[in-house]
Amino acid sequence: MYKHKAITLISVLVFFFLFCPLILIIITSFNSADSISLPLKGISLKWFFQVFKSRSLTGSFKTSLILAFAASVIGTLLGLLSAIALVKTKNRVSVFLYNVFLSPSLIPGIVTGYILFKFIVVQLQIGLVLALLTGHLLIVLPYTVRIICASLRNTDEGIEEAARTLGCTPVQAFIKVILPELEPALLSAFMLAFINSFNNIPVSMYLKGPGMDTLPYAMMNYIEYNYDPTVSALSVMLMGMTLIFMLVIDHAAMKKE
Repeated sequence: MYKHKAITLISVLVFFFLFCPLILIIITSFNSADSISLPLKGISLKWFFQVFKSRSLTGSFKTSLILAFAASVIGTLLGLLSAIALVKTKNRVSVFLYNVFLSPSLIPGIVTGYILFKFIVVQLQIGLVLALLTGHLLIVLPYTVRIICASLRNTDEGIEEAARTLGCTPVQAFIKVILPELEPALLSAFMLAFINSFNNIPVSMYLKGPGMDTLPYAMMNYIEYNYDPTVSALSVMLMGMTLIFMLVIDHAAMKKE
């Protein structure tokens, strides 16, 4: 009995530690004062409108949105193709390649960004747009490969064999039978890839170019010189956007099931 109470208390403290900063951000975003402070001097929505007046924040938001969407789509497609090859080929090479795909998640992002900058930008002299997209692909691939591999391994191989005995080619059997089974995993992989790409700072910091600031980097620069609740308001908007995004993806996944 005491053990269960201790576990419950620890869980409550952990959730309080995680959610308390978010609650404080939400509260301070409605502050009418010109600085982040508690208690509130008044309630105002002016900082939410201030977000749209800042060209650096709105421009970087568009950049992050396009970059995250492109990286997520390509990363999910590459993750699907990689998962098929890794799951269908069962040998030591596939195990090694699986660990290679997961290796970027084990390396600190700032190290990955520096290595990519030295190799892709300095040595290969590839454009910064392509370099930035490549960096974000390396960020999202470990998540897409792991999620899709796990789902593909749990798929019953018998239904694919049954489709092939009924006249389907291997490609047709995969598209008509296996791919619909993987749709929840594909949606989950896309969602996780999008969130991780959109919120990344270390890799973007090394690979971005003039006029290519991503939103997290622009927010970091903004709070370096300003102490008003504009970033708090933007953070609340991003939390709301992420919540809506997750609910839509979850609803789509549940509908497919």
